[in-house]
Formats: sequence, structure tokens, C-alpha cells
Amino acid sequence: MTGWARNTAEPLTDAERRFDELLAQGRTAESTADQVQPAGVPGAEQEIRGEYLASRLIESLEEGGRLFARRGAQPLVIVVEHASITGQLDLRNVDLPHLLEFVGCRFENAPDLRQARLAGLVLWSCRFPGLHARNLAVGNDVVLRDCASVGGILDLADADLGGSLLLNDSELRNPGQRCVYADRLAVSGALLGIRLRTAGEIRIPGAKIGGNLTLSGGALRNRGRNAINATGIRIGGSLRLDVDPATGRAFTAAGTLRLPSAQISGDLRLRDAVLEPGARPPRRGDSDHDDPTASLIADRCEIRGDVQLDQDFRSGGTLRLVSAVVGGNLRMAGAAVDVGWLRSPAESVLQPVRAVNLDGARVSGNLDAGAVAVRGQWRMTDVQVGGSIQLTRAQLTGPRTDVLVGSRLSVGSNLELRAAEVVGSLQLPGAQIGANIDLRGAQLTKPAWHHHRNTYKPSLDLRAARIERDLICAEGEQAFLAEGTVQLRWSQIGRHVNFSGCELGDGASRTAFNASGVQTQELTLLPRTPPRGRVTLRQAQCELLADNSAVWESSRGVDCEDFSYQNFAEPFELDDQQRVRQRLGWLRATADGAYQPGPYDQLAEVFRSNGLEEHAVSVLIEKQRHRYAAIARTARPGLRWPVQLWSWLQRATVGYGYRPMRAVGWLVAFAVVGTAWFSFHPLIPVNEQDRPVWNPLLYTLDQMLPVVSLGHDDMWQARGVSQWVTVALVAAGWTLATTVAAGISRALHRER
Repeated sequence: MTGWARNTAEPLTDAERRFDELLAQGRTAESTADQVQPAGVPGAEQEIRGEYLASRLIESLEEGGRLFARRGAQPLVIVVEHASITGQLDLRNVDLPHLLEFVGCRFENAPDLRQARLAGLVLWSCRFPGLHARNLAVGNDVVLRDCASVGGILDLADADLGGSLLLNDSELRNPGQRCVYADRLAVSGALLGIRLRTAGEIRIPGAKIGGNLTLSGGALRNRGRNAINATGIRIGGSLRLDVDPATGRAFTAAGTLRLPSAQISGDLRLRDAVLEPGARPPRRGDSDHDDPTASLIADRCEIRGDVQLDQDFRSGGTLRLVSAVVGGNLRMAGAAVDVGWLRSPAESVLQPVRAVNLDGARVSGNLDAGAVAVRGQWRMTDVQVGGSIQLTRAQLTGPRTDVLVGSRLSVGSNLELRAAEVVGSLQLPGAQIGANIDLRGAQLTKPAWHHHRNTYKPSLDLRAARIERDLICAEGEQAFLAEGTVQLRWSQIGRHVNFSGCELGDGASRTAFNASGVQTQELTLLPRTPPRGRVTLRQAQCELLADNSAVWESSRGVDCEDFSYQNFAEPFELDDQQRVRQRLGWLRATADGAYQPGPYDQLAEVFRSNGLEEHAVSVLIEKQRHRYAAIARTARPGLRWPVQLWSWLQRATVGYGYRPMRAVGWLVAFAVVGTAWFSFHPLIPVNEQDRPVWNPLLYTLDQMLPVVSLGHDDMWQARGVSQWVTVALVAAGWTLATTVAAGISRALHRER
């Protein structure tokens, strides 16, 4: 009789008696064989009392550890198969150098392994109401495969496992509470929960995993709470929450995946995963920095490999990686994040709800989110991306809100949104882009509403941005469309600003295109239709300008005061008078009656720098005509017609001084008229005794030429009408001669 039976005076069950027989065989076999076969209890649903089993295991230690001893360094495997273990299996604080294996067993109560030290622990296809294993120390693997824990907690807090922890195909159910409690768990190998099913919270903050943490194909359910709480976890390999390759089953979670301050040496993989919303909808009074409906929280997380949220990844809650550090790439291609269910359709002005929150994150590689579908706000404030950001064919939906916020975004290479559909506003002020921003064929509709100013925000806001190469908002597969303002104020684009084949404005905003203070080498403004709003180019600078009539036909005009450019993309020729007149017509139309000399001076300077002096003169004449017209409009009613007359005289005679050779023609005309008049109306000599010879031509020239005297001006006296003709000749001569002299002086000055 065993010691336990003698002490309790209780008879052994058949299973217990059989177990004793196997133990006896194991003890006697030691002397005749090098190895002992594991002891086992065959059969189905045989009853073994937990107290008996614990006592027999402890007795082996009291007998010097030789009850289950075997030759060699490998520990003995003790197998219990298909047994119903009643009572309490209490192995607290037991140092047992054996590997315990339970196959197909049912435990009436949660086994108690607190502070125990085992060589190994395996439970296959077992059912138990939890497991008390706080501070458990196991030298090898702990396997709970195809097991079911119902109504209890798998407590592994502060446990130290020398091998791996396997939870494959298991089901852990403790709805509304914790199903796993493993704070500060230490696992030397991997933690595998492939196809794991849970109802309750998996709590493993501060855990240390030497290899991978894999829950591929798992289904975690804890709606309204945390599905996983892994705050501060350290993983030596990758965290894999993706598809199980054996069954093709995707990982799903109803509840928040909480990973703040986690350190992952490999990848964070949620490829094809499905995440349902997290804790709760936002409530009045919540902080603006909270994301209560987050499905993934990885703030301050450090991931040395890639973050894979791509392919068929789906999330109904916020993806939050605030201040996270990603050593590889962040992949979201083909993913869908939808928090639109949080919006109230009764709201007239919708508040932004964060769908993706990456504020302060650093990504050493690329952010690949091609064909992503996001319903809600995507935040990327102060984000640093070492490579490119790829949002080609993305669908970003947040009507009348800031759908993408990337203030002070830093990108090492390209930011691409080709053929993207953006419903809302793109806010990228202060962005630093190492190469290009490419929005070819993008559609930007329903810009955000500014609550304080009661107006619409820009559809694209790139204020004070720095782009090392090109900004491309041109036609691609379709026209680039921006219903709201394209805001480029004080941005610096290294090479080319390209707005060819675009459609700007919808009339709701006053300004369609604002490029005040922009600096670039080449500016291309070739919209398909006139912008529905004002085009502002004030204080912008470029070397090469390409535009068309649609720009200057914008519904609210063009502000081009202090706009500086050095040449046109399509150069002018000497015989391009029609193009010059067309451009002057654009300047007249855009001024809206106001006198703006700057655009005329700039255009004339461009023509002069290209040796097109005649075109420059035409521009300056038009400038003076516009100036006098503005003076006449603002003058008193009695002075308007003299100003207009004086303007007409200057334009007709000398082209406001810019065509001095016209004065020579007028001088000749006045000389002919004067000579004709005095030929038929000879003058009377001042002194008849001198008998001067009358010459009407010399007299006319003597009156018209200033300073120079031909001797005929003081020899004759004019009376009547001839006197007034003489006065007219003197006035015309002085005016026209000085104009010719001034014109020649300007020409010589320009030549120098």
C-alpha cells in the first residue's frame, strides 16, 4: 500500500492502482535497463484524485528522487492519459525534476503550480478551469495544446520558462475578465498561440519573450475591453498576428491590442488581420489626445523590423502608433480602416475622428499604403520617414474635416498620392520632402470647414513646406481636381511646380490657388478650365513660367503684384505681336480696373532681357495708358477730360516717351504745315531797311528748334492768326525736340 493510502485510509481507484503498478515497474526496471518507459494511465475518463497524484509525486522526492529516476541527463516523462482528475492537484513550491504530461484529461479544479519548479509541463487536449502557475519555473517547454480553460484564469505571472510556451489550438474562456494573467512572464523560447481562441483579456505586460510571439489564425474576443494588454513587452523575434498558413484562417480580434512601449526585435505582422473596434465610442469631456475606440495601441513601441498592416487587413477602430520607432518599413497597402460608424449623421459639421494616428513616429524605411482605404482622420504630425510615403490610389474619406494631418512631416524621398481620392483636406504645413510630392490625377473634394472663421479650409495646405524637387498636381489618368484652395504660401520647391491639366476651385472658397511667396525654378500653371476663385502669385519667384489664358480668366482675378519670373517656357519671337497683345489683355483683365505697375514692369524686364526691346516698349506704353486711365477715374469730374486728353496726346505723339521717333515725324509734319501756312501768309519785316529775304521754311524751323537760332525768328513779326501759328510751332518744337532727346538718352543708357 502506498504512503498516501496508509495516511488517509482511503482505497485506491482502479486508475490509481494501475498508476502504482506502473510506478513499481519503473522502480524495478532501473536495475535492468538503461531507460524506463514513461508511466501512463490508459483508458477514457478514469478518475484520479488530485491529492493522490500530488502526494505520489512528492513522495518521489522524499525517497531521494529515485522513484522516477532514469539513467542519462534527460528527465523522466510522467504521462497521465484520459483521466478525470478530481479534487485539487496541488504542487505548490515543489521542486520536481520530471516532465509532467497530461493527455486528454479533465481537471475538476485549477491545478496549483505556484512557485513550483518542473523539468517540463505538457497538457494535450485537456480541459481545466484555469491554471495557478504564478512564479512557476520550468526548464523546458510548457505546452497547452488543444486545451480548454473555461471560467478561470491562466495565471503565469512572474513565471520563468526555459523553453517555449505553446497554446496552439487552445480555447481560453473567461468572458469579461482576464483569461490569461502573465505579468512579467519570462519565456526563453517562443510564445505560440496558433489558432488560439479566447474570450477575455490576455494580459502579459512586461513579459520577455526570447523568440517569436505568434498568434496566427487566432480569434480573440473581449469586446469593449482589451483583447491583449502587452504594455512594455520585450520580444526577441517577431510579433505575428496574421494568417495561419496551415488553414488560411486570418487573425481576428474584438477588443484593443495594447502594445505601448513594447520592444520587438523582429517584425510586427498583422497581415490580413481583422480588428474590431476597441474600448468605447468617444464621450463628451474626453481628451483630444485619447483614442478610446483604438483597435491597436502601440505608442512608444520600438520595432526593429517591418510593421505589416497590409493586404486584406481590416480595422474598425483607430490604429495608434504615436511616437513609435520602426526600423524597417510600415506597410499598409490594401488595408482598410473605417471609423465612420462613430459619426452622427445628424451633425451639421462633423468633428474629425482619428482612424490612423502616427504622431511623432519614426520610420526608417518606407511607408507603403498604396490603395489603402481610410474612413476617418489620418494623423502624421511630426512624423519622420526615411524613405518614401506611398499613397497611390488611396481612398481617404473625411468629408468637411482634415482627413490627413501631416504638419512638419519629414520624408526622405517621395510623397506620392497619384490617383488618390481624398474627401476632406490634406494639411501638410511645414512639410520637409526630400524629393517629390506627386498628386497626379488626385481628386480632392469636400474640404474641411473652419469652425472659427466660418469658411472652408484649403483642400491642399503646403504652407512653408520645403520640397527638394517637384510638386506635381497635374493631369494623370484623370485631371487633378481640388475643390478647395491649393495653399502654397511661402513654400520652397527646388525644381518644378506643375499644375497642368488641373481643375481648381469650386466657387465656395474665395481663393482657388495661393502661391504667395513661393520660390521655385519652374512654375507651370495650365489649368483645363478657368479657376473658380482667385489666383494669388504675389511675391512669388520663379525662373521659368508657363501659363495659359485659363489662369487669367479665373473668376476672381489674378493677384500678381511683385510676382517675379525671368523667362517663359514658350519663348517670344520678334514677330509675336499677337501674343504680346494677348498677354497685355490678360494683365488688363486681371487688374479689375486697379493700377498695378509691377506686372507690366516685370513683363517688360523679361522682354528686355531676351533682347525684345520692341515688345518691352509696347508693354510700358500700355502701363502708362493704364496709369492715366486710373488717374482719370480718381480725379475730380472737371479734371477727368483734360487728363484723358493729355494721355491721348502723349500716346499719339510720342508713345508716352517710349517711341521718340514718332516725335520726329510730328516735327516734320509741323514743319510742313508751318511752311505751307507762311508761304501763303508771309510776315512783315521788323526793319524794312534791312531788306531781309523771306523764307517760310527757315522761319518755321527757327521757331520749332529750341536753343538753335537760324536768324529768322527776330527778323519778322507775326500778326493775327500767324502769331498763334508761331506760338503753336514754338510749343510743339520744344515738346517734341525734348522728347526726342530724352528718348535718345534712354536708348544710349540701355545700350551701356
